Amino acid sequence: MSAFFVSVISSLISPLQASERCESTLTKEKVSVRYVYDGDTLQLSDRRKVRLVGLNTPELKEGPAWSRFVAKQAKSTLQQWLSLQQNVYLQVEQDARDDYGRILGYLVNAKGEDPAVALLEKGLAYAVVIAPNIEKQRCYFAAEKRARLADVGVWAQAAVIRAKNLNKKLTGFSLVQGKVTRQFHFKTSEAVVLDDNLVVMLKGVSRLPSLAGKEVRVRGWVQARKFTRDAFSTRFTVYLNHMANVEIL
Repeated sequence: MSAFFVSVISSLISPLQASERCESTLTKEKVSVRYVYDGDTLQLSDRRKVRLVGLNTPELKEGPAWSRFVAKQAKSTLQQWLSLQQNVYLQVEQDARDDYGRILGYLVNAKGEDPAVALLEKGLAYAVVIAPNIEKQRCYFAAEKRARLADVGVWAQAAVIRAKNLNKKLTGFSLVQGKVTRQFHFKTSEAVVLDDNLVVMLKGVSRLPSLAGKEVRVRGWVQARKFTRDAFSTRFTVYLNHMANVEIL
C-alpha cells in the first residue's frame, strides 16, 4: 500500500466530529438529507439539491486513482457525519443558487459543527471562495491549513500542477502554480498570465501591482478556453472573483 493511501486511511481513523465550529450569522433551517451524491453535493428529502459552498471535493469518476480514492472517502465521510446527527440544519448563503439550480449553503448540527471542517481537516477537500459567498472563508482555509501541515489526504500527493504542464486532461478544479509572464489591466478585472499558458482572470479585483516574475499559485476551475490579447494568446483560462484563491509565493 502506498504512503498516500496510508495517510488518507490514517486521517480517517481520527475522530470524525469536527474539532471546530465555523461561526455564522446565517439563518438555520432544519432539514433531512435524502441522498449524498459526493463529498460536496446532496439532496434533501424535499428533493432540493444542495451544493456545499466554500470547498470542493475531488470527482468520483475523474482524475488519477489517488484523486478518485479521496473522492470516495469524502463521500463516505459526509455520509458518516450525517448518520451521527440527530438533527441537521441548512444555512443558505447570500448568493442562494448556482447555474444548475442547486441551493448554495452549509450544513451544521445542533452544536453548530460543520462537516466541511472535518473534510478539510482530513485533506478530503480543498477550500475555495466564490464571492459573495464568503461567510466561512477564514474558518475553512484554517481547517485546510491543518491538513496541509499534516500532509494528509490530497496534500500527501503532488496536488499542485505547473501552469506550463496544463493540458485538456487537467482541466476542471485544480491548484496551479507558475511564474507571472504577463499581466493585463481591464476596466473591471485583472488578467495574470502564468508560464504563458494559463490566464487567471480576476473579476472585480482592484488594479494589482506588477507581479512580473513572481511565483503565483491559484485554485479554481481551469477551462480549455483561448485568451487572446493583441498578438498574444493562451490555451487555458481560470476565472476567479476573490483574492483568497490566489497565493503570491
